[in-house]
Amino acid sequence: MKSSFVVAIPARYASTRFPGKALALVGGIPMIRRVCMQALKSEASRVIACVDDERIAKALEGLEGVSVCMTSPEAPSGTDRIAQMLRKESLPPDTCVVNIQGDEPMIDPAHINRVASLLEEKGADMATLCFPIGNEHDLFDPSCVKVVMNAQGFAMYFSRAPIPYERDNFMHDRPSSFRHYHHVGIYSYRAATVLKFSAMEQCECERAESLEQLRVLNAGMTIAVGVIDNPPETGIDTPEDLERVNAALASREDVI
Repeated sequence: MKSSFVVAIPARYASTRFPGKALALVGGIPMIRRVCMQALKSEASRVIACVDDERIAKALEGLEGVSVCMTSPEAPSGTDRIAQMLRKESLPPDTCVVNIQGDEPMIDPAHINRVASLLEEKGADMATLCFPIGNEHDLFDPSCVKVVMNAQGFAMYFSRAPIPYERDNFMHDRPSSFRHYHHVGIYSYRAATVLKFSAMEQCECERAESLEQLRVLNAGMTIAVGVIDNPPETGIDTPEDLERVNAALASREDVI
């Protein structure tokens, strides 16, 4: 039985580090199409691709259950692209929207369901996921976004730096002995929240860290964070990532 949430997948053609990334073949299937195929395995009532190029739209032709909304190539972020879609589609303000990045072709449908249900369970403005970091490379890697939560499971801060900072360990070159969490870039929120968020000015922390979820915290809004024990498979940011994912797919028999 399908649930009442909608999956929105923003994708643009002119990716800075990987132009045309949305159409790159992942296991012989255009990336955007494979992301949508994974989303269709979730409990979502609708899957909407928010795209800026007819070539991306064409790659989704014939995929039953997926609708395409054309958005402006000038949209500054995926969230703004989703906001444009919400205005065009006139979705009710209380609609639960799950934002999946268009470069996550191996996203787990169970994670989609989890982040959607978490929004309702926590009564938060936004919900997202994380998993424990198990190595020091990721802890100090700025491309690995970290999150700290309070006792109620709400985000206190997100950072590219290692948080919490282990003063006594790190100042004396000792290994980490505290729990750290890797943020997963999947979000759920109400349609009204997306529109409110996209109208906000960037805050200083957001500009410093280049993390738009900090705009939500700066505005005094809440982000519920669910901890998962099965980390998601890697997304694709570069041609090298694509090669790695395709190599992994070639060795598996459980993926279409």
